[in-house]
Amino acid sequence: MNHTSIDFTSFTQAILKNLQEKLGSDYKVFSHCVKKNNGIELTGIIAKHVRRTTSPTIYINNYYKKDITESEVQKISDDLLREFQTAEFGKDLDLSNFVFFEKAKERLAFKLIHAGKNKELLKTIPYKRFHDLAIVFYYTVNEEPFHGKATILVNNGHMERWGTKVEELMEVSFKNTPLLYPDMITNMADVMKEILSEGIRQDIEDARLGDNRELFDESWIDDLIDQMSANTGKEKIPMYVLTNRKKLYGAACMLYPEVLKNFSERLGQDFYVLPSSVHEVILVPVNSEADQESLRGIVTDINRTQVAEEEILADSVYFYSRNLNKILWLS
Repeated sequence: MNHTSIDFTSFTQAILKNLQEKLGSDYKVFSHCVKKNNGIELTGIIAKHVRRTTSPTIYINNYYKKDITESEVQKISDDLLREFQTAEFGKDLDLSNFVFFEKAKERLAFKLIHAGKNKELLKTIPYKRFHDLAIVFYYTVNEEPFHGKATILVNNGHMERWGTKVEELMEVSFKNTPLLYPDMITNMADVMKEILSEGIRQDIEDARLGDNRELFDESWIDDLIDQMSANTGKEKIPMYVLTNRKKLYGAACMLYPEVLKNFSERLGQDFYVLPSSVHEVILVPVNSEADQESLRGIVTDINRTQVAEEEILADSVYFYSRNLNKILWLS
């Protein structure tokens, strides 16, 4: 392994062997393939304690490279061991509320994914088409240790066991989602300021941990952030970011009742809707200096350079018409 490159299968087997040796006989360590959004397949490692019915999954695809060495595999195994020890559930996850529809429906929500990129997935789950997208449904896991930070995608088997139909899932989820995940619209300049603020403060905090902590004075940090965000905010195209307050599957907010209508009244005009990821969309007033082709270029560039492949929503451009109170697909 030191002198020749190994393929991903051999890498996975080495990780499994190392973790099994480190964790001992109280654990069963195994891998499984998980199909994610847009047809992405990831390899997850599970270290299941013999006295637990549930355990976390850690994906290893991003750890692999073709010229990986034995020492690097050992280090990765050590890192994964620490991750498992940190993430291990203190007790079994109680999903009894998910079993019965009358309880499960209180936490059912919807999200948007691309229909064309998820043809195989859509064969196994209930959905409704929306232009080139698909409205799909998920259950928010509110039990420990997730507290709303994990979800279960509703599949055809769940729907059949619940004795429900797609129409009922639509009705319930469209009622729930705006309550579980309230929308918010933010000026892009403010979003950039927040990103810059987090980055600058982290860099300064890292420097403080070194030998130069006496060089930094809090008083100039806010001024620097304001100056930098002012420069980045001078874009010719005014933009607004629509997402939800948890920033999870926030592109679905474009389908919330009255959200786009209220925003158009605030602007006094129609606007374009750019699907920047499954978690958010960008709203661009129609009287800006942008045209359809330049906006499509923006979406494509974002998807190719800024968004993980499994989080891409679409390369399309949509248009909200005030007169029709409707989202149109411009392709």
